[in-house]
Amino acid sequence: MSPFRTTRRRRFGRVLAVVLAALAMLVGVFVTSAGACSCFPGGEGSRYVRADHVFTGLVLSKETLTGTDPDSPQDDVFRYRVLRLQTHKGQPPILVNVDTSVAGSTCGISLNVWETYLVFASGDASDRVIETGLCSGTRLASQGPPITEEPPTTTTTAPAPTTTAVALAASTPSPCAAA
Repeated sequence: MSPFRTTRRRRFGRVLAVVLAALAMLVGVFVTSAGACSCFPGGEGSRYVRADHVFTGLVLSKETLTGTDPDSPQDDVFRYRVLRLQTHKGQPPILVNVDTSVAGSTCGISLNVWETYLVFASGDASDRVIETGLCSGTRLASQGPPITEEPPTTTTTAPAPTTTAVALAASTPSPCAAA
């Protein structure tokens, strides 16, 4: 092999290593904890089934609770004070604290004070605190009542279309059959 080819291969190897290192850094920059939130598949009916509590409530206040690591917002929590207006599932108290992560990357959601929401939450409400998040299904109440079951899925195929010739052949007696 010629020295020229060996030099080109080494140079190509170095360029490739630099490109791969740059690509790895870009992936590290753009794929951060923002991609950490992932939800179970399914629609609102599935979320209704998984929730311990589903209710319509008016958000009265919002506060931020600092987590155990004051340098990281990842463990901070928004605590919403919610007035339960109508219960659809579970036994939430009439005044309940609804907690959610501050960070969207950990599936936290942001609610507006004085807005009415359909809250899908989990947890034991005996301490007047339950949890919700991006994947729970909590949404504005103005979008209607909760969907309590998933729509049925069908795997049937449509019947084959009949043609006029097939229909006529079926309704006209065969001259051979009379004999």
